[in-house]
Amino acid sequence: MTESVEISGIICTHNRERYLKRCILSLCSQTLAEDRYEILVVDNGSTDSTRSICDRFKDRVNFRYIFEPILGLSQARNTGWRNARGKYVGYIDDDATADPAWFEKSLEAFHSATPEPEWVGGPVQLDWEVPAPSWLTEEYYGALGWVDWGDKARFLEGAGEWLVGCNSLYRRDILEKMDGFDTRLGRKKKLLLSGEEVQFQHRLKAINGRLYYHPGICIFHSVPEERTQPAFFYRRYYWGGITDYIMSKTLADVSYETVAQDDESGEGSRLKRVLVKSLGAIGLFVSKEEKIRSRIYICYVCGWLMAVVKYGLRKMDLEDI
Repeated sequence: MTESVEISGIICTHNRERYLKRCILSLCSQTLAEDRYEILVVDNGSTDSTRSICDRFKDRVNFRYIFEPILGLSQARNTGWRNARGKYVGYIDDDATADPAWFEKSLEAFHSATPEPEWVGGPVQLDWEVPAPSWLTEEYYGALGWVDWGDKARFLEGAGEWLVGCNSLYRRDILEKMDGFDTRLGRKKKLLLSGEEVQFQHRLKAINGRLYYHPGICIFHSVPEERTQPAFFYRRYYWGGITDYIMSKTLADVSYETVAQDDESGEGSRLKRVLVKSLGAIGLFVSKEEKIRSRIYICYVCGWLMAVVKYGLRKMDLEDI
């Protein structure tokens, strides 16, 4: 294989032996010619059978394995693009599978859109391992990675539209220019901290960067049974509150509005909603399903307040996260 390819597909993984092989196989079975792309697995300190799984693919000329000992998804992503040989760099989660035309449609998006976008992505369809419970409405699918902006390829212009890190491809030069992802954000160890790609989106837009959505750049993201339980969402949204506060601090020099769980404006409206949701969280005057949704909201608020105390009032360094 030549030292350079058109596009690199990166899988950052940490102890996900259950899913990793099928993710790799989905990138091995692409419509794009093998000499035009590479697969790069960044093993972020795994202690399971990740290495042995990757060893099964070592004879493929377009497959590479890199071990990154410093834990953190942003750290692993940065290791990925810095070692990538492609002009374009794509990321897919280790618990997802790519559509066979994932690479082909990604190159099509970069080459056909005018002007050439810095970041392209597409829909993330949820692959349910068990049926979704009745309380888990589409409003919460975003926490599972779901994205679908329709069947038309287009630039994303609105503030309420985004691409997600589990299905994103970038021009390598823009990653280099912006020094990649902020290592203060993103998954670390067992923490559900996130926000690195959201922060990147705000930073990119601040320099007039463009996001482009293509319906053919599709992946299928696994939703195991444990991620359909209320406990997962309580923890996920608690860390969502922490993430949003920390992200607001990292974007002090960038125009930024938190994508919070509260869509009402004004302090009075926010306080009213907190009070209503607090009553709902203890089960007063609401259904069982609404009680769960109220608790999810309150978990988000608690996360935000905890971050205010820890990183605002106590002025702890964000580097200590």
